[in-house]
Amino acid sequence: MKTVLQFLLRKITKKVIKKYNPFVIAITGSVGKTSTKEGVYSAFSHLKRTAKSGGNLNTEIGAPLVFLKQERAGQSIKEWFFILLKGLWILLKRDSNYPEVVVVELAADKPGDIQYLAGFIKPNVAVVTAVGDVPVHVEFYKSPGEVAREKEKLVAALPKEGVAVLNLDDPHVAKMKTGAKKLTFGFSKNADVIIKKINVESIKGSSIILGYKEKKFPIFLSGCVGDSFAYIAASVFAVGISLGIDCQKIPEMIERMRPSVGRQFIVMGKNETTIIDGSYNAAPPSMHSALKALKDLPGKRKIAVLGDMLELGTFSAEEHRKIGRSAAEFCDYIFTVGEWGEEVRKSAISRGAKEETVFAFSKSSQVLEKLGKILQQEDLVLIKGSQGIRMEKIVFGIMRDPERSEELLVRQEPHWKNK
Repeated sequence: MKTVLQFLLRKITKKVIKKYNPFVIAITGSVGKTSTKEGVYSAFSHLKRTAKSGGNLNTEIGAPLVFLKQERAGQSIKEWFFILLKGLWILLKRDSNYPEVVVVELAADKPGDIQYLAGFIKPNVAVVTAVGDVPVHVEFYKSPGEVAREKEKLVAALPKEGVAVLNLDDPHVAKMKTGAKKLTFGFSKNADVIIKKINVESIKGSSIILGYKEKKFPIFLSGCVGDSFAYIAASVFAVGISLGIDCQKIPEMIERMRPSVGRQFIVMGKNETTIIDGSYNAAPPSMHSALKALKDLPGKRKIAVLGDMLELGTFSAEEHRKIGRSAAEFCDYIFTVGEWGEEVRKSAISRGAKEETVFAFSKSSQVLEKLGKILQQEDLVLIKGSQGIRMEKIVFGIMRDPERSEELLVRQEPHWKNK
């Protein structure tokens, strides 16, 4: 069934793209894909008729759906039938409202994914957010370098007049080759778009200064806390340059950006506490970024609730130990969830955390009783872990307004709640 569906989606999507010829901005990387996609869309969608891929639909079956004007995947054979039927309708009829620009997120879960997707989703601009030394899904590759080479196939697919937007701070990304023009971003002084400063003063947001061609551009990102948003802002700025937008006008467009739920999203908690909700997913770079945000932001006490980072293969034990050591440096309490939680706990204690302040649980549902007893006014709580650990259940358990969960939390659809 999946093979047939994949074949039909590719066939129809390829013909739809050929017919309407949208300008395609494709985004890949081990972290930050969805937030970067949302940032690009929020900044520039008012300029032209623009569509973005829904949620995290970034696989060989999910990524084509945006070109068929679908925001969600089918949950049954019947639903997929109607999705394909709509694709055929778009192909056979002339849709006067078809998007002029498509912003699409592409994943490299296993070898061959990007090569397959780039084979028919032809990008005009390709953004690579980061690979890292231990990227997600590395268990399906021989090395992080192999992950990078897979993602490099996206920039290799660009036409000569295309633009590759690359994170110069990531050694794997910086080495990527393309026949297209390059625009780089990062803290590096050699980047085209330089992150000169980021100041995270409160949960209200972050002040950032970007540099481009010896000019400085101050930007305030409302509700966005942490270095990860500086990278997103810089990459969005570079995309704006690639689109030919006046660089003086780009900052106010970037300031439209807001964090997506579950991605360092601020949620008010019970007992006048504040939650940094990172429950959407986790990988070593994003976990360290979230911990840094927890450290930098004001709070009476700092509490880290950390779920497993999945799909790290042989790197799993050591990467979880690193997280424990980092959290021990400033956290008042540390909670862990999952099979690697004991590694986090032991490494935190070895770095000086008191045993009575570090707790390990196997499931997210087990955390709430202990966490609820500890919470006090003005506590700042980070909750983060991989999708499979279901850390949003913990956020739900301690959030101030649970009746707003569908608005404020990830994975609130019926099929997720039933899992």
